[in-house]
Amino acid sequence: MVQITPVSVTDEQTTGVPYEDRDEDYSDVTDSESEYSGVEDDDNDIANETFADRIIALKDIIAPQYRPVFSGAYGKAQGVLEWSLKAAWIATTSVMFLAAPFALVANSNMESSAAQMGMRQMQEANEIIAPGAN
Repeated sequence: MVQITPVSVTDEQTTGVPYEDRDEDYSDVTDSESEYSGVEDDDNDIANETFADRIIALKDIIAPQYRPVFSGAYGKAQGVLEWSLKAAWIATTSVMFLAAPFALVANSNMESSAAQMGMRQMQEANEIIAPGAN
């Protein structure tokens, strides 16, 4: 069986007087140095805190047993994002290499057809000005 013995809170090494009954002199603490003087420093720390620091601090919100689940989901999402970016790069460069020559050919065909139309219009104008002068 366990026996419980009452223990009084005393500082027997120095005075033998219970801690609550001591009348200590707090003259070394000035008005500017109070118990809550660190609060202003905390406000400055918050002002200097970066967005990354805040994101990293969010890990404390998630319970330790669920962190691997979120870590795995984050890893999968990161993998999907990397894959989609690579696929977009491949598709974009492929279109540039394959479609650019066709666009140039189509442009030159349009220019040549416009030139042929201009020649035809000039011939028709010459026919009107001087018929049968070929």
